[in-house]
Amino acid sequence: MRDPKKKILVVDDTPLMLRNIKNMLDQKYDVILATSGRQALNIIPQESPDLVLLDYEMPEMDGKAVFETMLADPDMKDIPVVFLTSVSKRSSILSILKSKPAGYILKPAEQSNVLDTIQQALK
Repeated sequence: MRDPKKKILVVDDTPLMLRNIKNMLDQKYDVILATSGRQALNIIPQESPDLVLLDYEMPEMDGKAVFETMLADPDMKDIPVVFLTSVSKRSSILSILKSKPAGYILKPAEQSNVLDTIQQALK
């Protein structure tokens, strides 16, 4: 019997990006999608994902706010978070890295990079 697929929650406000990432991960993982930070925070307790792939720039609640909310919640703080973002501003990256996410991928992301980063984070 094969191991059940790990669950990855992908959070991005761009439908095309969600579709692309889902296509990248579908073979290997059970992929759940969320289009906003708030939606992600509602899904996490229900689905218990093994990892969250999180966009940094989103309206209403950005990735940093989602990550900080997760870190403050005893039930969510141990879920690895990998940021997937087009933000390449050094100060933004450094402010996120201080919180020690499991990884950081710049868009446009290549499939091999995404899969490698997720695999490392899940170890």
